Amino acid sequence: MSAQNDNAEAGPSSPHRPLKLEEYERYGRQMILPGWGLPGQLKLKAARIAVVGAGGLGCPVLQYLAGAGVGTIDIFDHDTVSASNLHRQVLHTTERVGMNKAESAAAAMTALNPFITPHPHSEPITPNNALALLRAAEIIVDCTDRPLTRYLLSDASVRLGVPLVSGAAISSAGQWAVYDDKGKRRACYRCIWPQIIPGSSGRCEDVGVWGVVTGMAGTGMAGEVIKLILGNEDQQPLLHLLHLGQNPLIRTIRLKPPSPKCIACGPNATITDDLDAVGYEAFCGGVEVDEETGMEVGDGEGRISVQELRDLMRSDQGVLVVDTRPEIEYEICSIPSTQNIPLAHLLARPLEHLSASSSSRIVFICKQGNDSRVAAAALRKALQGEGVHEMGTGHTQAHQDLTSVRDVRGGLRAWSKHIDPTFPLY
Repeated sequence: MSAQNDNAEAGPSSPHRPLKLEEYERYGRQMILPGWGLPGQLKLKAARIAVVGAGGLGCPVLQYLAGAGVGTIDIFDHDTVSASNLHRQVLHTTERVGMNKAESAAAAMTALNPFITPHPHSEPITPNNALALLRAAEIIVDCTDRPLTRYLLSDASVRLGVPLVSGAAISSAGQWAVYDDKGKRRACYRCIWPQIIPGSSGRCEDVGVWGVVTGMAGTGMAGEVIKLILGNEDQQPLLHLLHLGQNPLIRTIRLKPPSPKCIACGPNATITDDLDAVGYEAFCGGVEVDEETGMEVGDGEGRISVQELRDLMRSDQGVLVVDTRPEIEYEICSIPSTQNIPLAHLLARPLEHLSASSSSRIVFICKQGNDSRVAAAALRKALQGEGVHEMGTGHTQAHQDLTSVRDVRGGLRAWSKHIDPTFPLY
């Protein structure tokens, strides 16, 4: 998609009037700000920015950069719009459900401002292609939700010598900051977090998120991008922390300076342009996740299909089906005859929660097949240890066989797809 820069109604530009007439009107309320002016608007018009992710954070970033007149914006997102996105991903519409997110965002941006040029890219950013795809950008904006991609984009920004604006939002909390620059006043993302942040792998569809939190964090990120383009960025590197339940709503703390031990930007850095050699999967926990479904890849021990679960539930064989979702999700919808024991409770005391059951088989199920896998592994480990004696004489025999502990591959999503199409997805 390209901007309609030959719009006759806007009138031509000239060396004395480098913007078209309609652009003066469109951008006038920001050009009159101190430190902006016509020179600032021309900087925005000449800028080329790469935004990775057109979801909850990416939508407000893209909307405000388009509105401000950032001339060329590359949008990277290989996912498609779904109805569950629309409460927070405000560039997309009901009519565009199923459309590629980058294409959908580009359509909305062009409708908002015909004088900018969005370039949608539907291929994923990977270690193999990151440097080539991002090389033209003067700023990289990370609007993704995976630790692997955050570290990859940080490493790419260091190799390319461009700033990275990175943010995150989950539940009722968000954050954003500017990392790395050519003058090395700012640390890179790895300097600040050389190891995975505990809990950073949570996903909105698993944990939930306030739509307004993604909007506020994304708007803050757009502000950082505009300040960088105008040359008005904060001289002191800052991290902005947002939480709806706190007062003040937003707190700002100073970031540490670059680390001399950083493997990405330090004097003895070991990360080179060969990002394939970094080993992001292993660094981020070694769990391969299907980008489309959000499910962990691989069968693992004791996994069964939803068809096998259906057959077990229909049989007379004693089976206890445990739904490991939080109580609030179980109340939204559940399979009849299942029992709800949230994962956190199971992990704390797996044998205690299951000791009252006389069932000879236990099957765990969750939303997508990830938490149930964890629950099954925890019970097997407990059964192998000394904790098995805590169950008492009446229950040890029933659960002694570790092969009787199963979990459901694909979880409730697979149940809805293959067994009961009327089962609600959320």
